[in-house]
Amino acid sequence: MQPAALFTQFTRFTLLEYLRSGRVLIELAATIAMFMAAVRGRALDADGFFANAALFSLVMALYTGSTIIGLGDRPHGYLLVIRPLGRTGYLVGLYSAILIVVVGCYALLSLLTALGAPIQGMGPGSWLAGSLPLLLNVALLSALLSLLAPFVLPPAWRLAVLALLALAFSSSLLGGAALQSLPTAAVLVLEAVRTISGAPLMPAFAGYALSVSRDYSGVAPLIPLAQLTLTTGMLAIAVYSFNRRDLAFDAP
Repeated sequence: MQPAALFTQFTRFTLLEYLRSGRVLIELAATIAMFMAAVRGRALDADGFFANAALFSLVMALYTGSTIIGLGDRPHGYLLVIRPLGRTGYLVGLYSAILIVVVGCYALLSLLTALGAPIQGMGPGSWLAGSLPLLLNVALLSALLSLLAPFVLPPAWRLAVLALLALAFSSSLLGGAALQSLPTAAVLVLEAVRTISGAPLMPAFAGYALSVSRDYSGVAPLIPLAQLTLTTGMLAIAVYSFNRRDLAFDAP
């Protein structure tokens, strides 16, 4: 059987296993709850809808990604990665399953909104303009979760990546009086490390802003390209790391 067909079968198998486990009911319930609580009856405009939908989709990607990666981190993975599917097909198949579930939840939320609480002035063009950077952020977060999978990166490297992410978001936790209490040299080093660690997150933040504003003037069309480039690079690093690492799946 061709590798492409094996990849498709594995992705379908992962989705069916996820459906049979009943875990998808959590996403469905969360999507309906999101519509009832944050959309219906609140007279949202298009900006408000995409602001809420973008955050909701990222939370769904975090939950679904962690769950599906957990399903993949089991001993039966040995049987799949040594067959023609290979490690690349195995990891990308899990990644694809995450995207399908989360994109399906976003599509359901959009459909419920269109039918149950239509937003004035948000036609198909506006919906597509806001959905593109939103879904690219979902793809980016899913790629990060794939990179941080226990069977992809060794523990030390996972901690290093998480530490860099923590530093990138540390401005809201360590600032003002806390920074003033540190030596000048320490502050300069901290700010430099923050800048370096936060640079890869800029496409994600810009994508969120673009989804809310849907203003593609100026250099804004480059934002989706930056999101896609970062996603592709992160997924490529995950595949490279997985291909070089000794297999160590967890027992059920």
